[in-house]
Amino acid sequence: MHLAHFNWGTLIAEVGDPAVAPFVDAVGRVNALAERADGFVWRSGDEQTRAKAVGWPLFDDPKVIASFSVWQSPEALKAFVYQTVHGAFYRRRAEWFEPDKGPNYALWWVPEGHIPDFAGARDKVEALIAKGPSEQVFDFDWLEAQVGATTDT
Repeated sequence: MHLAHFNWGTLIAEVGDPAVAPFVDAVGRVNALAERADGFVWRSGDEQTRAKAVGWPLFDDPKVIASFSVWQSPEALKAFVYQTVHGAFYRRRAEWFEPDKGPNYALWWVPEGHIPDFAGARDKVEALIAKGPSEQVFDFDWLEAQVGATTDT
């Protein structure tokens, strides 16, 4: 099985505003790094358009941005998130993002070779927000507690 990862956040200003420019300007470079990372499988790259197409209310706010990807393992995803330049941006997230008011990412297993769709991602995120982590959708803390996957950051 591979690991699907959908994360989102609300910028402090809309894309194009100088307040978020350092983050927005780095997105392409960081995404290219992800695509070269060990364990990377797939990345959407068109989250806003596709999320709106499936009627996802979360994306009614123009400041919400997201990333949708698939990884070979939790360890591969965590290595990219925390041990590359992505980690430097992650540690500075308070400069560009509003504080989280709940979960800001969701993880779930997908069969190898399967590319998840946005309707499915929406359903997973909404289930995580409504019911919390489960076997169907979870976060790294739940995964570590259930199956012993490493979550050291």
